[in-house]
Amino acid sequence: MSIDIAAGEFFTLLGPSGCGKTTLLRAIAGFEPQDSGTITLGGRGLDGLAPHRRPVNTVFQSYAIFPHMTVAQNVAFALEMQRRTRREIAARVEEMLALVRLSGLHDRKPAQLSGGQQQRVALARALAAAPLLLLLDEPLSALDLKLRTEMRLELKRLQGETGITFIFVTHDQHEALTMSDRIAVMRDGQVLQLGTPEEIYERPTLRFVADFIGEANLLPARRIAPGRFAVSGQELAVAQDAPGEDVSLMLRPERASLAAAPTGQSLPGVVEQVVYDGADTTFHVALAEGVAVRVRMAHGTCPARRGDTVHVLADPAALRVVRNA
Repeated sequence: MSIDIAAGEFFTLLGPSGCGKTTLLRAIAGFEPQDSGTITLGGRGLDGLAPHRRPVNTVFQSYAIFPHMTVAQNVAFALEMQRRTRREIAARVEEMLALVRLSGLHDRKPAQLSGGQQQRVALARALAAAPLLLLLDEPLSALDLKLRTEMRLELKRLQGETGITFIFVTHDQHEALTMSDRIAVMRDGQVLQLGTPEEIYERPTLRFVADFIGEANLLPARRIAPGRFAVSGQELAVAQDAPGEDVSLMLRPERASLAAAPTGQSLPGVVEQVVYDGADTTFHVALAEGVAVRVRMAHGTCPARRGDTVHVLADPAALRVVRNA
């Protein structure tokens, strides 16, 4: 793979377990020796350089903060290794704890902190030495849902305030979409698609990417003319065409809608299940030829029930051609 990451960018490596995200991160950090290729940071080659000599810090999934040290001592550790003066260290510790909103907790031990607070200590320690690059290896996966949501906002805020380049590893597509400037979707050690969250979500090029990022209906399709495809016995037009025979049409559940009668471009089917999600309701619809689709609509906007015959409305602009490779 070949990737250029801009200074000050929040860049995310996204993919399933075992795709190579952490291996790539460890190679950048110097923990994993590379067999070939070149890694440069700010124009400086990192190949063969020991981890502690790289202007890089890492925040681990397990936090890895020292249990016998206080919060302040944890944050000061890297600064002490750099032989900073006591006055410099004290000022920097205060600055970092204020940045991660832990002021007043200097003397607490990690065992006296919540999971979210421990993660903030790990962030403060990593940021204290002002690295050019901060690597984050699934740092939110051990937190509960509410804390993860809060820490997403905190990480984005910290990155914006410090201006440090972040490379974030996750298998959580929601984290990647809400936090990243750009995302690299990986599989089997390769980058399949690289782009902004909007590009990755709205304009995936491969079936794997479309399916991995968010929810997607992937309709088996046969191209019968430029911009026209056969799907479940119907002919559909798409606003965006792509050459090739082995393709599917992607339709996001929230981009589709239901109607009792055909209106415009639609696919007839039968409602098999209705799932209430709070603000939304998801309808599971069986189309012809064994094709199943999900349609998500605001609660109360569609009175369809299980067993009803409906028409799934699929606007040409809502359909995306993706390769099945």
